[in-house]
Amino acid sequence: MKFIKRLFRREPSWISEEERLDIIAKSGKQVSRGVFFATVIIITSFLPVFLLTGQEGKLFHPLAFTKTFIMIVDAVLVITLAPALISIFMKGKFRPDSAHPVTRTLERIYEPVIRVVLKWRKTTLAINIAALIIAIPLLKSLGTEFMPPLDEQSILFMPVTLPDISNTEARRILQVQDRLIKSVPEVDKVLGKAGRAATATDNSPSP
Repeated sequence: MKFIKRLFRREPSWISEEERLDIIAKSGKQVSRGVFFATVIIITSFLPVFLLTGQEGKLFHPLAFTKTFIMIVDAVLVITLAPALISIFMKGKFRPDSAHPVTRTLERIYEPVIRVVLKWRKTTLAINIAALIIAIPLLKSLGTEFMPPLDEQSILFMPVTLPDISNTEARRILQVQDRLIKSVPEVDKVLGKAGRAATATDNSPSP
């Protein structure tokens, strides 16, 4: 309990309305740059999906377009709507970032890492470049087939007839149907069935 009180022992301070709006404007400018580059990076990461063709393209293009559209709208809202909402709802006493225990803990972990990276910046760049070079042969070995062809070699055709059809007529229609399907050169086997089974495991419940 004493530790928690010590973490929040710093008293909040009042700021004027002009200072508050100035801080919001400066924060919006600072965040907008990060949001812009983050949006560009995410959209760029989806470029391979946009380049897909055939079955893969039809399957994943809607995902890529939806994700890109959401990111663009999100970036616009962060730059325009968020500062306006902050200026309306964020009022009163404000505490510095260092007064929050989670922020202080993360800063204690993050600051030594940043200092090491800045001290050995050339080594850090060399490690990242080496990792990128190593990943290039691995990328080439992945091949060009993104998704296996969905060729199940079977088609389930379920025509529906009138409910009062006779067994003779159903058998005749089934024979004609099987004969027409078998006439297609790509067809190997045809299995016809009339009626339906009184079981939940039937894959063709329609009559």
